[in-house]
Amino acid sequence: SSTFTSAPRRPTSPFAASTVMAPAGRPASLSRSVLTFVLLTLLPALSVADEAVELPPWHSVSTALGQVQLREFGPHDGPLVVCIHGMMDNDFIRDEWNPVASRLSEDGFHVLVPDFHSGPEELRPGKASGESMRALITDLALHLDGFVPARYRSVASPKVFVLGKSWGAKMAAEAALLPQVIAAALVVPAFSEAEASALLPGITGEVALLMVKDDPVVPFSRAEGLRSFLKEGHTFVEVASGGHRVVPEFVEPLVAFAEHLRDRFSHDDGLEL
Repeated sequence: SSTFTSAPRRPTSPFAASTVMAPAGRPASLSRSVLTFVLLTLLPALSVADEAVELPPWHSVSTALGQVQLREFGPHDGPLVVCIHGMMDNDFIRDEWNPVASRLSEDGFHVLVPDFHSGPEELRPGKASGESMRALITDLALHLDGFVPARYRSVASPKVFVLGKSWGAKMAAEAALLPQVIAAALVVPAFSEAEASALLPGITGEVALLMVKDDPVVPFSRAEGLRSFLKEGHTFVEVASGGHRVVPEFVEPLVAFAEHLRDRFSHDDGLEL
């Protein structure tokens, strides 16, 4: 069985940095973590996370950048959340956010999970720029958000919480430079120190950083460097094992982070939305 521990609550953050330890007496080895990564990358059929969940269908939406396929979870009038998947073009990566999206939808959030490989060239992993990602997030918020009634859109821009994994974490950080993005969750973020130093200090909203100690792609040793570029009071979550993926242990901390943000989706301009 696994042992779960929590670090002391930091006074500047509403969340403690939670840790999931490896089984007692069995530290995770590099060979095991690499094997886990290979299996999860090359054999997406092994994923069983969604078997008990009825997933919403993929459907096509028109954006200013072109057509994109996405899944929509939760009520249309819920606070808007956008999940950005990792780099690789397979169903496991496309569906990796489904457990988080499903859980958020249970709490009334409206969650969009786009398939960036289905979109135009300028949105595809490896090709998308920060500018194109910000344009997409702005467009999705304008046309798919139901939290702010349409009659108020000229005076109250919809607010968004963006989550990203690996390549998607870099895109989430790019999107978080928008004033309407109130927070970003960066899961096993695959970007360099130079990219981090250029992006992370510019994020004005809240940030959650989630990393896995045996990640063979993004070394856990980068955690402190990444955190040094984030503003005081950010949320940090670490787990002992699981490799380069959105591990199940991240689901509840991400839901708690979203719940903490709920009031920030409202507007302070006196509008009764």
